[in-house]
Amino acid sequence: MRSSTIMAALGAALSVRAADIDFEGLPDTGLDTSAWTAGENPPIDDMVDANDFQFAAKNKLNGRRYAYYRTAALDEITYERNMHDWEKLRMNGFAFNDVSNLYKNTSILGYEFASPFFIAPAAKAGYTDDGAETNLVKAAGDENILYVPSISASLSIEEIGAAKRDGQIMFHQQYIWSDKDRLREELKRMEDSGFHAVFLTVDNTGVEGVRPRYDRYRTSGGTSHADDNTISAINELRQMTSLPIVPKGVKTAHDVKLCAELGFPAVYISNHGGRQVDLGPTAIEILLDLHRDYPEVFGQIEIYADGGVRHASHILALISLGVTAVGVGRPFYFANIYGQDGIAKLIDIFNTELDTTMKLMGEADIRGMRGNATFTNTKKVELDYFGAPLPNDISTSVYSIPEPLY
Repeated sequence: MRSSTIMAALGAALSVRAADIDFEGLPDTGLDTSAWTAGENPPIDDMVDANDFQFAAKNKLNGRRYAYYRTAALDEITYERNMHDWEKLRMNGFAFNDVSNLYKNTSILGYEFASPFFIAPAAKAGYTDDGAETNLVKAAGDENILYVPSISASLSIEEIGAAKRDGQIMFHQQYIWSDKDRLREELKRMEDSGFHAVFLTVDNTGVEGVRPRYDRYRTSGGTSHADDNTISAINELRQMTSLPIVPKGVKTAHDVKLCAELGFPAVYISNHGGRQVDLGPTAIEILLDLHRDYPEVFGQIEIYADGGVRHASHILALISLGVTAVGVGRPFYFANIYGQDGIAKLIDIFNTELDTTMKLMGEADIRGMRGNATFTNTKKVELDYFGAPLPNDISTSVYSIPEPLY
């Protein structure tokens, strides 16, 4: 009897410790989850890669909250292509250069930040930690990187603004609500709370994408997004605030060109993490469309991009294709299970990867990589996307690889 009781107790203990993590096809980098306890934070020292934070969050969060962050539209094909199309790229490194003076500073709308990546907007940071968005504010401020909170944040505009470090620059994301009074009032609150620009999401035209992974948990539907995203409607919104407006969620080269013609200071290429239209193009494909059809745009407007970014090599690939700065979304919200320490650690991981990869590629100055397609071979993407490689060099940078000195 005593033996069976002990065995039952051992079985119960083992069941509590069991952490069966589906890695969802992401790279196996040797992460050992055998000692993780389901429903608890794994040791933060186990986190050495951006993908590790996703596995840790999957272990910690309940199904509904993990699905909220992870979900994507329909068959999640766009999500998967965001995550895996990097495999088609080849990064070129040049050995005979001086890389002793590393420079990653990046100007975004005239504000200087220490790195070429930023924390992209996503809702409900409070689902992962009670500190919610303040964790992201503080960690970003400590490292002088841009953070852009969502209008659907867990905390109010004022609470997020009040968490800023002295001198910290933040932008804020906004949707185009059908309720114009609400829209006007929120924009005013952003101004009053010290935000310096607005990322205006333009890919929620009246509805959001069908997201089966999360829809299984929904108890209600519907949105308050406006159906009218015409140029006149956008121009009306621009009159509601003195803050610079950056359209976010632009998915075609045509619309990037249109944003430049309309006088926006910047445009944000994004397929919303694959959460809106399935089968949509990736940021790389849209950038290649731009190089083919409207290469002049790269000299007319700042371009930001996101989508499946998990490593410095992804950041540098987008920058070499002409992007000013790169957004990173889900990984930071997964890292928030550890609070501010998790955000800080992920920032450090990205910066360490950037330092290492830039030096190994033979370019210590991020300005020498921006728009310099010499560093990134996209021919396999071009073959898949266009049916043939692009005929011309797509570099838009004034920088070039120096001739060898013999």
